[in-house]
Amino acid sequence: MSATKPVVAVLASVYAWTKARAFLLARAEKSGTRVGPEYLGWFTSWLLYRYSLLMGVRLASENDFTPLDDAKKYMIVWHPHGFLAWGAMFIFGKMAVTGQPGGREWFAMVAPVLFKIPIFGDALLMVNARRVAKPVVEGLLNQGRQIAIQPGGVKEQLQSRHDQEIAFFPANLGFIRMAIKFQRHLLPVYIFGENQIFRRLEGLDGVFDKIFRSSGVPVPALSGKLGLPFLGLMPRSGNIHVRWGRHIDPGPAEDEPSDSRVEEVFGRYLAEIQRIFDENAFNCLPPEVAAKGLLIKRVPGAGQLPRSKL
Repeated sequence: MSATKPVVAVLASVYAWTKARAFLLARAEKSGTRVGPEYLGWFTSWLLYRYSLLMGVRLASENDFTPLDDAKKYMIVWHPHGFLAWGAMFIFGKMAVTGQPGGREWFAMVAPVLFKIPIFGDALLMVNARRVAKPVVEGLLNQGRQIAIQPGGVKEQLQSRHDQEIAFFPANLGFIRMAIKFQRHLLPVYIFGENQIFRRLEGLDGVFDKIFRSSGVPVPALSGKLGLPFLGLMPRSGNIHVRWGRHIDPGPAEDEPSDSRVEEVFGRYLAEIQRIFDENAFNCLPPEVAAKGLLIKRVPGAGQLPRSKL
């Protein structure tokens, strides 16, 4: 009986913290504020980046971006998602907490299931990550907060490749509609090198697609350091190059913009993403990958998640 007491105590502690984390997350999403003092977020982001350096993945360069207008509000949109969104987690955390660029803190929208992972979910919470659910996103925007979003979501994640740069967009362009509704200037950023710190394992697409559809948990078919499979937290060494683009003005706010207006804004956004890629690919990617160009896909369901069964 006494031998089981430590196990029970540990399980009870884990359960209690899981509930506490869920409470802190819900409260932070409702209030549109960070969890804890800024130094806690900064320290967490510092630890994340030190781990990234330990794994051999570093921020090698970042371009100067056009100064942002204090009178405007922005929506950061990053590409690509990558196998695990390593750059967004391990490099952008400090930017979110300290308000880079533009001097205002922002909140990254991520898959809700990630917050259920011990330690990893805690770190996400501290570096301003929030659940990419419509009520949460609109709640933050209604409060005047700035967010960062990845439009391809899990659809793009599960199709990530080390030998081809891909940008997925949802067929209905929900992120464009939201930018128009809340009058947020779209600020694109491309994370070159994100796709190259892992390698895609061929022939396993069907298996992991079934896992995702049944559980809501994205499990990309990848290999990491030393070519070992499924080492998500042990990437290959590589350089990350961050390239900010020019912001896209969505025009006046409108609750229900027409399809033609949405397509017009998206066309300008797409042109800017293509410009960023064309001007930087050969300096920031392996030449054989850069030569293939950027593949654009619009697919139903991109950016949407099935409910996790965890």
